Amino acid sequence: MFFDSFRQNSREGLCCVVIILLAGCIPPPAGHNWYYVRRGDTLWSIARKNKTDFFSLVNANDIQNPSRIYPGMKLKVPAEESAVSAKSPAASKKRQRASKPAQSADVSFSWPVKGKIVEHFGKIDLVRSLGIVIKADSPAVKASASGIVSFCGEAGNFGDTVIIKHAGGYHSVYAYLDSVSVKTGDTVASGALVGNCGSSKKHGGRVLYFEIRFGTEAYDPMMYLN
Repeated sequence: MFFDSFRQNSREGLCCVVIILLAGCIPPPAGHNWYYVRRGDTLWSIARKNKTDFFSLVNANDIQNPSRIYPGMKLKVPAEESAVSAKSPAASKKRQRASKPAQSADVSFSWPVKGKIVEHFGKIDLVRSLGIVIKADSPAVKASASGIVSFCGEAGNFGDTVIIKHAGGYHSVYAYLDSVSVKTGDTVASGALVGNCGSSKKHGGRVLYFEIRFGTEAYDPMMYLN
């Protein structure tokens, strides 16, 4: 009886081991690699280590809380040849997204703040920007389109950040925020208050960093904004 019980437990244990090993052999989605989180890793350090950007990492793994990563956690990271970092050495202009994918009829983007663009998408100045920086006329930041808040938290050098998931596979990113008025999981309407812009000594006023992404790819927001 003891032997039967031992054999049953051993069989169940072996099944668990096989499942774990097979899970590790599952190939990553096309254009991605697997990365296993190590002690001391942060999403920001993982992004830099894999020559990708923070927001691609968040979107690819549907991460809602950047502090809830743990050693051994498996993350999808864009393959190096297709990855472009927002804070990496200047990239070739050929890699800039000059044309947008077919836009869903269910989503239309509006300006999150009124103001002047002080940093453009794809600007080549040691680093490449995957979004735009707007010097705002007023601090209130509004949702560019309706959707669900998929991320709300600190994003390394971008400070307090909000990401909204929209219809058709789109996301909008709002960073350099001084305060946040939403939380992860909130449903927001177009024009709803997201937070307030932070201040910038470089630009002498309040600024917002803003991105529009389709999947994990960043596109020039100026192609979308009404």
